Amino acid sequence: MSKTIMYERIYNDLLEKIRTGEYQTGERLPSEKELAESYGVSRITTKKAMDMLAQQQYISRSPGRGSFVLERAGCDGAYNGAPDAENSQNKISEEHAGRGNLIAVIFDSFSSDFGSVLLRSIERECRRKHYGMLFYCSYGSIEEENRAIGSALELGAKGIVLMCVQGERYNNTVLRLGLSGYPLVFVDRQLKGVSIPCVKTDNYSAAYELTEMLLRKGHKKICFVSHLNTSTTTINERYEGFVECIMQQEDAKGVLAKLENYNSVLLDSDIEYEEESGRAMERVLDQYEDCTAFLMVEYKMAVLMSRILMRRGKEREIATFDGLESIYCRGDGFIHVRQDEAGIGKKVVELVCGWIDGERTGDSINVPYIIEK
Repeated sequence: MSKTIMYERIYNDLLEKIRTGEYQTGERLPSEKELAESYGVSRITTKKAMDMLAQQQYISRSPGRGSFVLERAGCDGAYNGAPDAENSQNKISEEHAGRGNLIAVIFDSFSSDFGSVLLRSIERECRRKHYGMLFYCSYGSIEEENRAIGSALELGAKGIVLMCVQGERYNNTVLRLGLSGYPLVFVDRQLKGVSIPCVKTDNYSAAYELTEMLLRKGHKKICFVSHLNTSTTTINERYEGFVECIMQQEDAKGVLAKLENYNSVLLDSDIEYEEESGRAMERVLDQYEDCTAFLMVEYKMAVLMSRILMRRGKEREIATFDGLESIYCRGDGFIHVRQDEAGIGKKVVELVCGWIDGERTGDSINVPYIIEK
């Protein structure tokens, strides 16, 4: 049975148990790990099923606590290949939709260390320009990204801000939409070779500067720690900046470590996140114990590495992208590349609104960043 059919089956099984009262309002559902073991599938498959339940407001997902049944879950309905329209969001958007005054915002994911400030900035700028905002999260699924695009178009969205899903292949729906002349602007990441504007950080320069800072502090062997897939534009640019800086030094060495089975989207709890990803990080540290500094592509990785180093009683320099708001990061000891999420959000709305008004641009924009020591 295909993976797609399996996550539909898990979704429908859970939904039926919710509708019949086997799972009551407020009750905690089994975790992704427990469901994966029960159905004999991967965590990715059970995550898709749970994400669909959350998107349709049958459950609420809370990092560190789990997934809980919501009160509206008594509604009839089963999955038929596309999520039901979200009634509450439709009611809020009805007035705007009647005037065609909607912008859709579709994120791959977001968290407290990156994305929440960006989203808040986009919402504020949409409101300032008298646009309603529709928000969707694809959680790394091209299928969910396509559903979100379809829903946005059905509701009459005049433009879309997209943090696209990236992986081994491009989303043909996104390509067709962008090349058709519809007002579509990428945020944070772009598709190489595609003339669709993107507002982001200059990740190459940021990684170069971060690496240069580590070298100036006397580090001779630095490990760049990434997800398994370095083909995404954001990660690729950061790696290229790291490599270029290392190559300028005769007595310095850089190595690449890819975390296997690393899940950048939080699992059912922080404990499970550490269990799943911590083992991969332990292997990286075992292999590259002679490195005196680690450049991590995202903040959650940096925190995990820091905890492992502390348990082992070792000290290493850690540099990373993003982090919690500055007031909370001061004690972590990391060097941070701080992206201007507020500035990115403001600029991306300016671009999509300009396009709606007939002022299209194909140019991408790099918003300045800062490095906090």
